[in-house]
Amino acid sequence: MASPEEVHHWRQSIQLMEKVYCAVPTEPPEELPSAPLAQDGEALADGLQVGNVSIFGQAQISACIAMGKAIDILGGHEQAGSCAVEKESVYGAAVAIPQVARSARWPTSMCTLVLRTYLFVLLNYFAQTLFIYYIYDSQNNGNAFSGQMHVCDFASHISSCPEGSNCVGPGGTPIYDPGTLYLFDIWYTRGFMRDSLQALFPERADEIGEVLNPVIGEYGVESYYCRLLCIFVFVLQIADEFQNIRQLCKTLRLLPREEAKESPWVQYKPPAEPCIDDPHGLKSLKCVYFSVNGMPRRWKIFNVLFLVIPRVFIWRMVTMAGVHFLMETAPMVDQIVNTTALSFVLTTDELILERLATKATKHIMSNLKDYQLFDYSTLEGESDELLLERYNTHEMSWCGAHQFPMIPNRLVWTSFFTLLFVIEYYYHNCKRSENGGWVSKDLYLPGNAHLDWWYFVTIAFGWEHTEGELNIWSMS
Repeated sequence: MASPEEVHHWRQSIQLMEKVYCAVPTEPPEELPSAPLAQDGEALADGLQVGNVSIFGQAQISACIAMGKAIDILGGHEQAGSCAVEKESVYGAAVAIPQVARSARWPTSMCTLVLRTYLFVLLNYFAQTLFIYYIYDSQNNGNAFSGQMHVCDFASHISSCPEGSNCVGPGGTPIYDPGTLYLFDIWYTRGFMRDSLQALFPERADEIGEVLNPVIGEYGVESYYCRLLCIFVFVLQIADEFQNIRQLCKTLRLLPREEAKESPWVQYKPPAEPCIDDPHGLKSLKCVYFSVNGMPRRWKIFNVLFLVIPRVFIWRMVTMAGVHFLMETAPMVDQIVNTTALSFVLTTDELILERLATKATKHIMSNLKDYQLFDYSTLEGESDELLLERYNTHEMSWCGAHQFPMIPNRLVWTSFFTLLFVIEYYYHNCKRSENGGWVSKDLYLPGNAHLDWWYFVTIAFGWEHTEGELNIWSMS
């Protein structure tokens, strides 16, 4: 049996719930003979009875209250976010470990961990930069020395050939069907055999050309749409790194500018009862709490210079080199395999921390609590009646203010970057042909055996560089 106060409370909640049935349009309820409300002191566990139908029972009202609180809290955290560092990356350790040491007045043992962490960051910079450099060196200088032109849109829509705009290959002959399309090394070898025979028998050069030209084939991309799909998936993978950089910038911007004595990153909270029978110290270790907290301005500036700017440069070079690499990959299977392989470059920071960090560093990072920005104090003492009224207003109508975004932000960023980087590839490497297709720009012999480092650094900013003097291929 419920008390009269509880019955009155549930009646008010029921009246609020009766205002709107559902956020999704439905048929109006069937008019049924009315039934008297439950008398004071009777339980409302079965809800109100209207004929043989039970509506707005206690369980349903409780579910709406629970959902309202969950939406307020989870939606608040979704919108406000938190100041967090990456728990499984050397970048996060490079932010957190020095602040933990600073909070405890720089003990020598922690200074050792700080130096190790900075060493790991430098090692990660070295490894990632070399990975990107060698990928771009292979695409730029390696392909040029082998005479390989840019793929661009050669044979991109082969189903429309031979009348389509991209149905003339780099050899200058029409592409009729997929049977005349080959990988570059195969196509180049077949052409080399023809040229060699013509050089050996110059008096029969025309006859050799008439016999071999129709069967040499052409070079081009196997599937235009598979290539775009692989680039989208690759950008989706590196979009996580972009979000991590944004999160780091947000953390450095929103953390309070306080010293260690005001907001330490490590604290000891004694247990309610003394720790006994603790030979390994695990119970005492649970009383040591690590949390993201205030950071002085000088440390924020240092982290921007040491972490943010290099990460932005590496991310930019990975995206440019990765998209260029996938756009230059002609076979479909190689496109798919290379997409998964390229993501490895951006995971070396996690690999280094996992394999080289001490147990102490891993413990600190795994137990580090985020600095929450959402404040629930304004809604903490709200009554159930007000909660249900707000729930009906905002959640039972599509015109209300919703807590969760309908369009994923990462999907928007991924689509934007995919379009941007594909356009960049065409701008730097391709040109319009007479029939409207995209073909490779003229190919020049590089001046050095390997890519110049200054060129590698400045190309990220879109600086134009002079080509070599010797033209080794052009679209006739």
